Amino acid sequence: MLLLAGTNAAAQPQFELSRNVYRVPYANGTEIYVTNDHYTHSPVGRYDMSGTGNGSSCSNNYRIVAAAEGIIRRIVDNHGLVGSETDCDVVNCQDFNNYVWIEHANGEWTKYSHMAKNSTSVTAGLSVGDQVCAGTFLGYECEIGRASGPHLHFEVRAPFDTSTPPVISTAGGFMDNDVAAHRIPVFNTIGKHYIQGGDDITASSSGGCFTIGTYVLGLPYTVLSAGINIKMANSLISTTPGTAIKYNNGSNGLYQAGSRIILSPGFHAARGSYFEARIAGCGTTNLTGTCQ
Repeated sequence: MLLLAGTNAAAQPQFELSRNVYRVPYANGTEIYVTNDHYTHSPVGRYDMSGTGNGSSCSNNYRIVAAAEGIIRRIVDNHGLVGSETDCDVVNCQDFNNYVWIEHANGEWTKYSHMAKNSTSVTAGLSVGDQVCAGTFLGYECEIGRASGPHLHFEVRAPFDTSTPPVISTAGGFMDNDVAAHRIPVFNTIGKHYIQGGDDITASSSGGCFTIGTYVLGLPYTVLSAGINIKMANSLISTTPGTAIKYNNGSNGLYQAGSRIILSPGFHAARGSYFEARIAGCGTTNLTGTCQ
C-alpha cells in the first residue's frame, strides 16, 4: 500500500524513500562517519561518507561494497587525479572521477564514486555486465575527482523511463535530474534505517531486519515535514488502537513487515506526505537464482 496524499506538488516530500532495501556500502565492521545527506549535500539528493579509525584512505583500508545485488552498468577507474591536491579551478576535476553504477532488480540504480585507481577493474576484477551480490567488493575509498578529502559519494536513482538505460555522462558519470529521481536509501542494517549527516555507523551484512519478530507501536508521535520514520520487522507491525500516529505533509514513512501490517484508528497520513506499508522480506531485492 502506498499513500501519496494530495496533488499539491509543493507539499510533497522533496525525495521519496527507495523501494529497494540496501546495506551500508562498506565492508562489515567498518566504522563510518556520514558528512552529507540528501539535504546537506550540494547538489542535493546525494550522500558523502568516509571510513574512520583504520588509518588513511586510498591505502586499502576502507573497502567499498555493493549496497544490493545488481548488474554493473558502468565502470570508470582509470583516473588518479586527487581532488584535494589539485586546483579544480584550472582542471575540471569532476571529469576525472572514478565511479561504478549498478542497476538493481527493481529498477533503481546506485552510484559509488571517488574510489582508488584500478581498484574496481584490477583489484576487484570486475567488468561491466558482471552480476554482483550485496556486499561484493567494488574498490577502495579514495579522493579521486572533485573530492575534498577521502570519502565515498553514494546515491540512489530511479530512472523515469525503465524501458531504456538512462543517459550517463562518461566524464564524471552523471545521471541528469531530468532522466532520474533521487531517492533516500532505506537501510536494513542500522536502527533507524536511513542515514543523516553527522551519523556514526558500523557497516554490517544485510540478512534481515534490525527489529526481529513483532513491532507494536503503542506511543503517540508526529513526523514533521521533511522528517523520516521507518519501521521494519520480520513478522508483524501493528499500531495500537487510539494511539495518535501522524505523518505531517512533507514527511516520509515506511512500515515493512514479513507477514502483516495493522494500521489501527489513530493512524493518520496527512495530505502531502509519503507513506508506504509494504509486505516484503527484509533482505535486499535479488535477481533470480544468484545471491543468497
